[in-house]
Amino acid sequence: MRSVRAYRALTRLYPPRFRREYGDAMVQLFQDRLRHDGSRRAWSNALRDLTISAPYEHWEGFMHATTHTKLVAAVAVTSAAAVVFLLVGGAILGLGLLVLLAWELYAILQTRGHHLSGRSWWRFAASGIALFAILFVIFAMPWPSAWRSSIDGELAWFIGMLGFSTSLVLVVIGAFLGFAHWITRRSHHTAI
Repeated sequence: MRSVRAYRALTRLYPPRFRREYGDAMVQLFQDRLRHDGSRRAWSNALRDLTISAPYEHWEGFMHATTHTKLVAAVAVTSAAAVVFLLVGGAILGLGLLVLLAWELYAILQTRGHHLSGRSWWRFAASGIALFAILFVIFAMPWPSAWRSSIDGELAWFIGMLGFSTSLVLVVIGAFLGFAHWITRRSHHTAI
């Protein structure tokens, strides 16, 4: 029975919808295979099936998901990848992923009916410049050495890198939105 409990726990790797529909039948089939084929063969078949069908069922569920759900999944994956690249030292790729993350968040807002006006581009640019200025003052100030030694250097580096990266992404988004607004206005004026 320990094998059946372990297999039932492994079925948690399948999507919930699939588990509700087929979970009991899968456990029953595993029990039957244990009785007829033995433990080694039953586990071999079960693990082979799990490695093939679980990713497929997740992909199938993802393909039938709403646009909003796909965007939320993309935000989660992009966020994790950006954090990994920023921690490992791939700053350029990490910044690129942060720009992609900003676009995904903007797309989520659009799917929920929120629209940023083309005139709000300067808010992004100004907030990025303000964040950069605040961080520059914090990190460039000649603080007393007792204060500097009380803060972990790696933590300060991570916070600074994350803050400076965020400010850069905000400025880039503001520049992109401003350029798009300028192109739209220019094409609108030439059409008239």
